[in-house]
Amino acid sequence: MQYTLLQLTQAILSSMDGDEVNGIDDTVESSQVVEVIKTVYDDISSRGELPIQKSLFNLTASGDNTKPVLMTKPQTVSSIEWLRYDRQIDGSADPDWAEIQYMSPTEFFRRTYSLNPSETTVDSFTQTIDGSTITFFYKNDQGPNFYTTYDDGTIVFDAYDSEVDTTLQSSKSLAYGLKAQSFTRSDTWVPNLHDHQFAWLLSEAKSLAWAELRQATHVKAEMTARKHEVLNQKTKHSINYGKYDKGPNYGRL
Repeated sequence: MQYTLLQLTQAILSSMDGDEVNGIDDTVESSQVVEVIKTVYDDISSRGELPIQKSLFNLTASGDNTKPVLMTKPQTVSSIEWLRYDRQIDGSADPDWAEIQYMSPTEFFRRTYSLNPSETTVDSFTQTIDGSTITFFYKNDQGPNFYTTYDDGTIVFDAYDSEVDTTLQSSKSLAYGLKAQSFTRSDTWVPNLHDHQFAWLLSEAKSLAWAELRQATHVKAEMTARKHEVLNQKTKHSINYGKYDKGPNYGRL
């Protein structure tokens, strides 16, 4: 069962024998409970790796033809699990959605710095990073094969096909990962969780509210929270593909 922010607040206040409220900001205590719920929701989202909070998305293109192999992770995305790019060649009617492998910066630079910059199929650009000027080399006659990141947000690829595009294109990228979760301070807002995960949120929030607002321990809530956290590892997939999905996880942003 899902709950609105107001319903969660009312349930926690009731457990603490607090005042009845019709809105989340009716009393000082209800506002404090909302802050507790936010803290717990943010914590669950960050450590739970909940599939409901993951999605498909495009990368953001640089739009700069002097830096054609640069793209960025959207601000609404927390992490990338896998990345594909359409390497369709010039004159072909068929897309070529290839999985692009992540490489550590060490391996990425080892490979790209072995390219011969005097060759016509090799180009370079410079990027200012923390006051330092860094040169990146890349191939200009093929689609990308691998990528890296130097700041956990900017994505650098090893190649692009200048016969097809002036830069790597957002519409030709396809990524999957964890979306950043927002908290909306509204009576009717519903946290982005599966039905069975609301019990985890509620029990964790009860436990923290009792500790912070009553300086007391709610033993039952703590036990229930631990039980639901363990249970979530088994039930967090609504469609139970997790035990079969053994594909590679090359890296995260």
